[in-house]
Amino acid sequence: MNRAPTMPGLFKIDSMNSFFVLLSPTILSWKNELFRREKGSWLRRLFLLFLAAGFCLGTYWVVRRVLLYFHSVHGLGPALAFQLLLIILMTFLSMLLFSNLITALSAFFLASDLPLLLSAPTSPGHFFAARLTSTTINSSWMVLFFTLPILAAYDTVFRGGAVFYLWAGLVLPLFLVIPAATGVLVTHLLVYFLPARRIRDVLFFIGLFAFIILYLLFRFSRPEDLVRPESFGFFAQYLTAMETPSAPYLPSSWSAEILGAALFKRPADLWLFYPLLASYALFLPWVAGWISSAVHLAAWSKAQESRQGRRKTRLLDALLHALTRPFPKTAQAIAEKDIKSFLRDTTQWSQLFLLVALIVVYIYNFKVLPLDRSPIPAATLRTIVSFANLGLAGFVLSAVAVRFAFPAVSLEGKALWILQSSPIALRSVLRSKFWLNLIPLLVLGELLIYLSNKFLRVPDWMMALSLVTIFLMTFGITAIGVGVGAMHPKFDYDHAAQIPTSFGGVLSMILSVAFVGLCVMIEAWPVYLIAARALKPDAAQPGLWALAPSVALVAALTTAAVIVPLRLGVKRLDAIEK
Repeated sequence: MNRAPTMPGLFKIDSMNSFFVLLSPTILSWKNELFRREKGSWLRRLFLLFLAAGFCLGTYWVVRRVLLYFHSVHGLGPALAFQLLLIILMTFLSMLLFSNLITALSAFFLASDLPLLLSAPTSPGHFFAARLTSTTINSSWMVLFFTLPILAAYDTVFRGGAVFYLWAGLVLPLFLVIPAATGVLVTHLLVYFLPARRIRDVLFFIGLFAFIILYLLFRFSRPEDLVRPESFGFFAQYLTAMETPSAPYLPSSWSAEILGAALFKRPADLWLFYPLLASYALFLPWVAGWISSAVHLAAWSKAQESRQGRRKTRLLDALLHALTRPFPKTAQAIAEKDIKSFLRDTTQWSQLFLLVALIVVYIYNFKVLPLDRSPIPAATLRTIVSFANLGLAGFVLSAVAVRFAFPAVSLEGKALWILQSSPIALRSVLRSKFWLNLIPLLVLGELLIYLSNKFLRVPDWMMALSLVTIFLMTFGITAIGVGVGAMHPKFDYDHAAQIPTSFGGVLSMILSVAFVGLCVMIEAWPVYLIAARALKPDAAQPGLWALAPSVALVAALTTAAVIVPLRLGVKRLDAIEK
């Protein structure tokens, strides 16, 4: 296909059918996934639909409760709700930027169908429009899934009415297109200017770029101002600061201004903010399309070049051998193979940059918490927040496990027959993948809990309980990820990022979160009794022994969460072999 560095025919209508033809594989794959007739498929879809509805209702209920509390604060309710809307949209914007960077790299340069598409008689404009559309949808559907119940909760509390939903329908598509076009544009430039042999450097810059954006957006939101009115001299000054966007030059602020005008009846120049949003949503795809027509073919050609091999691998081999020495010989060989495959797959290890950004922001949240200004005794409040942190850390570990532990079996791909035909029991294969994913998840979980509790200055008993609980939960989360990944493998993928978004990935995330929730519920009552001692000094004071039964129950639940998924995963792999 001839790709001259000229303006693309992005808006030609003479052969618009080619756009839908290019987009048809994505649409047909969704159709097949929804309407494919297989044994138990409808039951699985109904179960997934039920769980999705439950998550929507849960999100709606939590946000509505928070907004009702804000609404009860006289004079500050709308301002607090507006700041929360700003923070939510800014967080979603940062997530969309990083997600589109990774998805665009796969869609435009790493997908397996690119040789066929680029050799077809299709205009560059239609190719770009189809890929931009699929990138936007694949990167934005989950954010949109969480946004809808949040907006519904805002409408329920503040009575935005039909006008609010009209503006939401006009704003959300533009809000999703801007980070998608930005991610596609940045990805094209990085791949074009960096040599193909340095594709890892491409992903390094993508990760670094996403980390900087995430950090700056978080600092721009200034969430600590929501609970620090004493830093303002007068109430009017505090109220004005609460109603003013912290980052007025970002699309998230323009969107919040438009939605806030419909919700809170606050004055806003809609004919300034909406044209700004629309102009960027039109201009950025146009610029990205022009850049793509000029550099895509050359950049894609560079991306096909093999990475130059390294002759000196003794140091890496020695390091891997030392790290996997505690494993049995069979598990050690499989672990070394998986680690080397992980290091060779840029779409896998590049996600570590996002993980580092997540840890930094997560720990920073606890550093800025103004616990000393609460009317509740500081020691009690620190204990309560630390215990709630167990659920948050468990949720983070569940998300990381879906990204790394769940694809462990699927990443074998068409080479699974090698393991099946080798004199190695599939049980050993699954166990080695379990232990290989468990160790880094354990380090991550313990690090999150220890550092956050150090910033909270919790008592020693709470520190010990948190470390023991997250230790147990990590075993269950990892086993659920690996086991469900073996029960619902996805071998027919274009790139590894598609694996966690499959039915099995969603099921693994839901089961992991449910497991974390059960563990937290089991320990909630004894922790509350001990933490409330400062509130009721005259009442009978329970000892730390009250924690023993709950910890034992969590250990028993963890044992079941480890054994059941792994056994079911082994049975599924045996069925595939037969």
